[in-house]
Amino acid sequence: MKRRQQSVRLNPDAPKAWSQLYALCTQEQRSAEFVQFCEEIIRAHPSNRHAWTFLQLNEQDESSPLDLLAFAKEIVHLHPDNESAWTHLDAACERREEDDCDLIGFCREITKQQNGNRPALTRLAQVYKKQGKYTELISVCFQLLTVKPDDAQTWCNLADAYAARCKYDDAISAYEKAISLKPNFVVAWNNLGNVHHLQAQYEQAVAAYQKAISLNAGDATPWVWLCLAYVEMGKPKEAREAVQKVEKRLPLVASMLTEELAEKFSAATVH
Repeated sequence: MKRRQQSVRLNPDAPKAWSQLYALCTQEQRSAEFVQFCEEIIRAHPSNRHAWTFLQLNEQDESSPLDLLAFAKEIVHLHPDNESAWTHLDAACERREEDDCDLIGFCREITKQQNGNRPALTRLAQVYKKQGKYTELISVCFQLLTVKPDDAQTWCNLADAYAARCKYDDAISAYEKAISLKPNFVVAWNNLGNVHHLQAQYEQAVAAYQKAISLNAGDATPWVWLCLAYVEMGKPKEAREAVQKVEKRLPLVASMLTEELAEKFSAATVH
């Protein structure tokens, strides 16, 4: 056993050494000892995928003392910048259906340990956005942009938060910044169109939706909003053409749009 362990320590990325150790531990029913060894390797090498994989295999073993979520949190504390550790923490949270409040508390703890920790701030942004806590999301986005000012997703999240707070000018500026950093950012183009739409700026909205469609014609969402913009502009022909695109992807939504067109325009004009 010790010889196999030493082989792994000397070359922790070697799959053959791991498979031999795992086979030996399985034959001798030494699961708990194997888990402790995996934990030892991960503490020293937090990105070691073999050790993480075997930990996950042993998580449900009743003879194993493993609490993968608690261990993942320990590793993040030890290596707060290691994305692999954070990824395994995400997976453990999902399997355990960890409450978002617990994740928020943990991420805040990490940011106190290491000011400006990007992985923690990124997850805080994701949770705040999901919960609709836009004041908190705006604050976290500014912290993230201090760390990495050229991150298009953060600018888009900031814009989404501004739009939800009806700060439309700020939202447009943030979407435009996201797009300048990532010109093929379909979501940002579509959401930019929505902000123009909300302000009855239909020409600008249509231009943004058409750009989103040119980047991903298979996405039904911008086609839906394009149809609604054409309705507001009094363009039944263009609206109907957009509905036909929606119909292939979201037939129920297309049916609702057709009803709205019928109410807005005469049947003869629409069809």
